[in-house]
Amino acid sequence: MHFWDHSFSSPEANLAFDEAVLESMEGHTEGELLRVWQMPERCVVIGRSSKVSQEVDQEACAQDGVAILRRMSGGASIVAGPGCWMFSLLLSLELRPECRALDGAHRTVMTRMRNAVQGASQELGSDSQVQIQGICDLTIGGRKVSGNALRLKRNWMMYHGTLIIDMPLEWISRYLLEPPKQPEYREKRSHRDFVESLGKSLADRAKFIEVLSEQSRAQWQADREWSEHPFSGSHLESVQSWIDRRYGDAAWHFQR
Repeated sequence: MHFWDHSFSSPEANLAFDEAVLESMEGHTEGELLRVWQMPERCVVIGRSSKVSQEVDQEACAQDGVAILRRMSGGASIVAGPGCWMFSLLLSLELRPECRALDGAHRTVMTRMRNAVQGASQELGSDSQVQIQGICDLTIGGRKVSGNALRLKRNWMMYHGTLIIDMPLEWISRYLLEPPKQPEYREKRSHRDFVESLGKSLADRAKFIEVLSEQSRAQWQADREWSEHPFSGSHLESVQSWIDRRYGDAAWHFQR
């Protein structure tokens, strides 16, 4: 697997890259990739089938200049920005046939990501126990610290997610409405009572992010350079193309 620690300069480009690389891989037999990154500014990212009016406080977003963007994968809306560690995982369904079924995909990815977060936490002296709850959430003490989503194509899958390190939690309550669909373990808790940041248990948050990236690479054996990836030479042109046709177009983001 290839590894790339790279954040694009705009939220639109970060979202566009995930779709661009996924769409480019049909016809390739190798090219699995782990990218770790961060959003450059706060934004709301809604799921592919989400209805903006049901999940987002549009007035608050407008007042604060917070962009509302739609991603290619399913799931509910999130707030992302500085203080979130993000990952994008491109997996071959030919190499990992168990991921063709949704439960197999979630189990394959989330087990490894849980192990990476747990390992990084322990290495920095935290005794917090990380669990998988709901379909694909990571929790500590029953409170959500990570949400994840996926998109399946014929032979490839993009699985991406976010881990809250020290993003202001009040952003979530301000910009998101209570979700229409909730996991059973949430027990109808408000955003503030349901979501937690990992940073409270970390003495050195920058070091944690560094170690977490290392742990994630180890879990996936992602030891190949990005420059060797079949998409590396054309990614800038392709990302811009996806921005022009989709991620820079308000009609895409507000279609529902």
